[in-house]
Amino acid sequence: MTDDNRTLRFATEPDRSTVRRIVGIGVAVAGLLFLLVVAAALPALDRLVAGLSISPTALFVAVATLLVVVGLVRIAPTVESVLAQVLDGPDAAVADAAAAGKLLIGFLAVAIAYRGFAAAVEPLFSAFGIGGIYHLAFLLAGVAVLAALARRLYRCWAPVTDLVTDYLLEAVGSRTDPVQQAQ
Repeated sequence: MTDDNRTLRFATEPDRSTVRRIVGIGVAVAGLLFLLVVAAALPALDRLVAGLSISPTALFVAVATLLVVVGLVRIAPTVESVLAQVLDGPDAAVADAAAAGKLLIGFLAVAIAYRGFAAAVEPLFSAFGIGGIYHLAFLLAGVAVLAALARRLYRCWAPVTDLVTDYLLEAVGSRTDPVQQAQ
């Protein structure tokens, strides 16, 4: 990161171990989601344990959701460090863009947790007459992460706009240069 110019640009490639960690957790999350879809299709799973107030499928989904959310939470700081590594520009803009990446992963974790835990947790809360607390808690968590993300995005809006504009102009310029030289 440098503060000698006002533009944000890609600087270096991230190191292999950091990218491998992100890819490894991403593959694990994708695998868990696949297993979740396959397990949800198991026939008669809900009827095997009729004495439970929560279905085995809902418990399986909640456990799988927990694993996915933990994976996302673990990967979020790594995403932030990778973005901080590969971006170059004003220190504040790089920090804001990297933090926005981390917060986006956090928002995804909140959204996945809300949907994944609903079938298992909502009936328990409703049994005690506090079913609305589940929704309110996730709404507050989602709004908090979304507000922090919006703040970071606003703070790095201009440098990111310049970065994307330069990238697009470079890409278009490299395709039009041979045409212009032929004329």
